[in-house]
Amino acid sequence: MKKRAVSVILAGLMAASLAACGSSSSSGASTTAATEAATTAAGLNATFPPFEYVGDGTDTFDDITSNEGNVTGFDVAMMNEIGKRIGVTVEIEDMDFDGIIPALGSKIDVAATGMTITDERKESVNFSDPYYDATQSVLVSEDSTIATEDDLKNASAIGVQAGTTGETVARGINDAATVSVKSFNQAVADLVNGKNDAVILDQVPAEAFATSYSGQLKVLDGSQFNFDTEQYGIAMPKDDEVMLNAINGALAAMKADGTYDTLVEQYISSYSAE
Repeated sequence: MKKRAVSVILAGLMAASLAACGSSSSSGASTTAATEAATTAAGLNATFPPFEYVGDGTDTFDDITSNEGNVTGFDVAMMNEIGKRIGVTVEIEDMDFDGIIPALGSKIDVAATGMTITDERKESVNFSDPYYDATQSVLVSEDSTIATEDDLKNASAIGVQAGTTGETVARGINDAATVSVKSFNQAVADLVNGKNDAVILDQVPAEAFATSYSGQLKVLDGSQFNFDTEQYGIAMPKDDEVMLNAINGALAAMKADGTYDTLVEQYISSYSAE
């Protein structure tokens, strides 16, 4: 597995939405842009199970037309379903998490990668309606005595993935000890090898890593450290209301008809390390 920020490209989204509104001249221009977007690579970073990670190649998706790395997970399945509902195709490509927001509007059209909605990020991107509630947690070795924020303040090395809210949290607790790397895979490997005292990351992915390293790692609940609840959103270029409305409409419909809950059960609740 490698950390993954899933970045996704929605080809034809703007054209489909404008056509539905009956805007002929604008629709034609958007169709051209959308066709070009269909051949453009999307960005990902696949080390965030069960939301996005490298699978074994058996999990295929109808509306994802390019996925050479066999990336799978909840976010990938969610974007596949959104693509079907709004009549577009989706392309996925791996990239560093901290490069995803800068790539929006040029290399990629949207990012669905367990990205927490924050006021700082909203200054540069649009976010969809929230699609998942999450809390940061602390991953430590099985024999670790870390249990409180004060313990983290005295830690020598706290591993995080660059650009994540986990990095922000760690720097707020113990900036000098915060070790930022490109992927959670690397941060967790350093923890297993004794280079890190702890890793701060979202609860569900932390549990996935603990399962992968059964008997070696354990997860400490964020409530022990007074971590706040966060919400994930799909990011897209700032002020693109057409794309925003299309994605929000698809998400609302998925939640209303039970498809969202089915995907949660399949990809999150039933996740097992490969």
